[in-house]
Amino acid sequence: MYTRVFGVSERSWREKCVGLRAVRRRRGLLVLVASAAVLVVLGTAAVPSSVAAHAGDDASDEVRIVARKLEDGRVEFGLQQRESEDSWGERMLPATRFFPADATVDRWLRSSPLTVHVAATGDRAATDVMVRIVARKLANGKVEFGLRKQLPDDSWSGELLPSVRMFPTTAAVGSWLQSTAISVLTTQPTATTSTTQPAATTSTTQPTRFTEVAAGDSHACGLRSDNTVACWGDNANGQSDPPQASYTAVASGNAHSCGIRTDGTATCWGWNDNGQSVAPAGAFTAVTAGTWHSCGLRTDTTITCWGSDYSGQRSTVPSGEFSAISAGQFHTCALRFDGSIACWGSDPVDERNFGQASPPGGRFQAVSAGNWHTCALRTTGVVTCWGDNAQGQTDAPTGQFSAISAGRLHMCGVRTNGTVTCWGSNANGESDAPTGQFASVTAGSYHSCGVRTDGAVTCWGYISDLEHGQSDAPAGQFTAVDAAGFHSCAVSANGSVTCWGSNDNGQSSAPAGQFVAVSGYFTFSCGLRTNNTITCWGDNEDGQTDAPSGQFNAVSAGENHACGLRTNNTITCWGDNEHGQTDAPSGQFNAVSANWRYACGLRTNNTITCWGDNEYGQTGAPGGQFNAISAGGLHTCGLRTNGTITCWGANFSGQTDAPSRQFNAVSAGGNHTCGLHTNNTITCWGDNAHGQTDAPSGQFNTVNAGGLHACGLRTDGTITCWGRPLTVSPPRGVAVV
Repeated sequence: MYTRVFGVSERSWREKCVGLRAVRRRRGLLVLVASAAVLVVLGTAAVPSSVAAHAGDDASDEVRIVARKLEDGRVEFGLQQRESEDSWGERMLPATRFFPADATVDRWLRSSPLTVHVAATGDRAATDVMVRIVARKLANGKVEFGLRKQLPDDSWSGELLPSVRMFPTTAAVGSWLQSTAISVLTTQPTATTSTTQPAATTSTTQPTRFTEVAAGDSHACGLRSDNTVACWGDNANGQSDPPQASYTAVASGNAHSCGIRTDGTATCWGWNDNGQSVAPAGAFTAVTAGTWHSCGLRTDTTITCWGSDYSGQRSTVPSGEFSAISAGQFHTCALRFDGSIACWGSDPVDERNFGQASPPGGRFQAVSAGNWHTCALRTTGVVTCWGDNAQGQTDAPTGQFSAISAGRLHMCGVRTNGTVTCWGSNANGESDAPTGQFASVTAGSYHSCGVRTDGAVTCWGYISDLEHGQSDAPAGQFTAVDAAGFHSCAVSANGSVTCWGSNDNGQSSAPAGQFVAVSGYFTFSCGLRTNNTITCWGDNEDGQTDAPSGQFNAVSAGENHACGLRTNNTITCWGDNEHGQTDAPSGQFNAVSANWRYACGLRTNNTITCWGDNEYGQTGAPGGQFNAISAGGLHTCGLRTNGTITCWGANFSGQTDAPSRQFNAVSAGGNHTCGLHTNNTITCWGDNAHGQTDAPSGQFNTVNAGGLHACGLRTDGTITCWGRPLTVSPPRGVAVV
């Protein structure tokens, strides 16, 4: 879904879809997260009785709360009613709908009422349900949203709480966020006096219980009580697609996951650049997934590891018998039967060695390895930690615990009274453990999850990163559309620019005025006005929004630079020039296309010239005659004068393998490409981890490929987008806070 939902802080991703696989190779850990919980604000606790909106006759019983932060700190909220499986109706805004910035902590405020019309079904008559949006400020600054509905005796129910319902303190001004869906026909509201058991599903169906949960980098997996595994979150490497089987255990790593089948064999799925997902044969009782390696505890109590051996995490496995095992980033620790701990894999000359593989003496009952730190639970119930302490992750609190889990820069533990305490980094809310009773807890890179005593899973922190609503195209008539990194922009029929999706740098806050074209990258956007001048907005760290004066016919935004085609057919570029991407060549051009750290131009003689970074051969333009040019993330494509497409540069996912057909247009995205056929249909190829090559049917006038999504302008003037955000709903029994 990056349709985005409340509950998580926002993060910008500066790499132009180099592909998760390539980025992880260069940076090791890269967490991609971004769900945001949303709930509405109220101007006052007193509400008028008027009904502000009425849904259509074909609407379902499901609604979601929408909210946005205003410049004055208030939060404006409303409702949307589901119209179909894939679409939502217009926002319904109650008359009283502003939550004050200075609201009292833990005091529920309510909106004026709204009437939701639920259509008739085969076994249910049509009905009207009157609801109010309720919200309260929490001690951590977040706003929690819910609904109350009017009961037959005209009283009001307790709070009906969607599973994802927390509006983040870091929300961008003006960006609408959405909660998960909730049924207005729900008959079991959550009691207003308790926040420990958030609703985990939008229906009255009893969810399957979970017995175990494992948080990875940007995803999590849970073992259900029926021995099936469900995963959710980032799936760019297949880490959230477990093989269908019966399992007894599950583990989540950086971008891969592993499980123990009921027959004792181990299986892994997801990222496999170092062989970490190729589990060896044999029977195991436990498995653990690290960053680039995995380990398993065999039935004979010995340990086998597979994957990367960069720091000896595979080749220096100690001998002996063990009862438990935990893999970190570069090291692994295991618990011997005598209660002592053995660790291995950390290179003593590596700058990332903080002593995380040098355990203290004593007797322990559990151990958990993080990135560069380790914690263990002594037989007395006291937690002891060692290694990197830059974020306080080894400053274990006092008291007695029954379970612990190490994350990237934080720790979580279940106390003997059943509550969860986390410590260390809290940059993304990963240490903001909710109240309530838990049976277990797991700490991921930037988020944490716990299994409650009733078998439901609750997660908190930075859950997933890429969903910013960039594929949620607005209704209306448009003349142009541009799919950027995590946002999209379009020129309306009236000449105004509308942007949607990520707005953490103001890249979706389009200025007023009349435009004929728009182009965006990850953190900024540029538009060509009707008077042929260029205006840019958003991040200006490298001067990329300082558009030069003069008259232009076109503009194209790259990573931290932009290029414009002047009315005299010369090209001018501005912004970051670390790789020579703004050193536009002289000569006459008909078109220009900028992307990651390079740009290409189509000369008036129909040849192509490119300049800037050429690490993957993306500026090595072939000879021949072309009618159009499009620069992607690390590859480039051109439309030849004979209607065929030729692409060059990086080909990680087949993005340069253009089909042998006739096209009228081409657009190169992150690791995918789309072409507009002569019959006005669209074909896309390359990476499809997020559905970005699943082009819809129908007739289109233009197509534009973005980072992990694409958008097309239909012949009727409407816009359709596909790809990220995926509608990845957490499995039943899971609540995200």
